[in-house]
Amino acid sequence: MNKNENIYVIRQLDKFESITESVEALGFSYQYNVLTQSVVEANKMISEMLQIPIATKVFSYRKLRIIEGKPRSLEHTYIEYSKVKNIEKADLENQSLYRYLRENYKYKIGRSEEEIRIVQASEEESQLLKIKNHSEVLMTTGISYLSGVEPFEYSEVIAIPSFFRFRSVNE
Repeated sequence: MNKNENIYVIRQLDKFESITESVEALGFSYQYNVLTQSVVEANKMISEMLQIPIATKVFSYRKLRIIEGKPRSLEHTYIEYSKVKNIEKADLENQSLYRYLRENYKYKIGRSEEEIRIVQASEEESQLLKIKNHSEVLMTTGISYLSGVEPFEYSEVIAIPSFFRFRSVNE
């Protein structure tokens, strides 16, 4: 068995968990390369996902997640800027965004809704993840909430399909 086949994170479908905390619990080495970190205006799709007016300022954060020396996923996150003022100046390299939000803004994600599908990687995604052009990748899109029904964050994750395993417990 290839050692890389043993590098995966189990995502519990019935509760919210930070990927970084799962990676740390498994004892994997990791690094997060920040690709972009800026304040932009929400386009139509982002405004709909976050339920804010078009052109509202949002914090846009994109990182490459490297586990055990291999690229595993790309993550793009959007948060209404008024909720995280000055975060674009923070050093988010190699740390959990959720931990940073909890420690610096006192935010804790209460729940999330995600959609999971298989898509073809773009050329850029293929290059960053070091896979063949247009390979199939796992794409999750989701909205997280602090509490209630007001969206806090919209995210898109493109991952090597073997990096995540999903588990659901129904009682």
